[in-house]
Amino acid sequence: MRIYSRALIKYAVAVLSLMAPVCVQALDIPEISGSNGLYRTNIAAAKEGNPEAARIIGDCYLNGEGVKADVNQAWKWYAQAAGKGDTQARFMIATLYSQGRGVRQSDTEAAYWYGKAARNGHPEALVRFADCYATGKGVLADQRIAIENYWRAADRGNAEGAYKLALMLRDGKGLPQNLPVALKYFRQAAVENYSDAEILAQHLEQQGISMPDSKKVSKSSVSSSTTSKSKAKSSGKSTAKSKKSAKSKKRK
Repeated sequence: MRIYSRALIKYAVAVLSLMAPVCVQALDIPEISGSNGLYRTNIAAAKEGNPEAARIIGDCYLNGEGVKADVNQAWKWYAQAAGKGDTQARFMIATLYSQGRGVRQSDTEAAYWYGKAARNGHPEALVRFADCYATGKGVLADQRIAIENYWRAADRGNAEGAYKLALMLRDGKGLPQNLPVALKYFRQAAVENYSDAEILAQHLEQQGISMPDSKKVSKSSVSSSTTSKSKAKSSGKSTAKSKKSAKSKKRK
């Protein structure tokens, strides 16, 4: 049996440490970098099916954090996480569809996935989902649904949702005009310095508009007429359908 000196062992370790990056590259093993080590600390759990870990690995591949950027790998891990109910992963899939990254751009698919994330209360997904219905992007335009989701986003502290809701309340778009409540939401957005919310709030105040007395405005009190209109429309459609079915029965 050969006996190696400590000096020789130290030399061998030094050589191997220099060769390690080359070996990693040759074997196509993801290189770990950065101080957070998100890839290294989450990859095992992700492979075992943990949805949060899988989403984090998706982020790593999308942004090139601790591993070489690869949008296809990002899709793989986001899909795994989204399939197990991870809300942020669903939002990321919607965003990738919207941007056409790693997949053919599709407003319809983007709206679908924004909706799935919005139903779990994701604030930004609520705004993007509302945008879809406000503009008819990927879905049939419906201002009532847009308002509902802007409102939910605003109630979760989202400045963009508050701002867009305030615009609709100011302009009476999709619901009755309500300037005091519009001012309330412009002020909420202004706290976060969102867009020109501060200027628009001051403009309303200069007109003598003041915020409502109650700290929390009831959504139903503002949108009740909108709801009743939508119910009337739907009941009208139901009546029309019933008339058509009655006619078809008579023909038979």
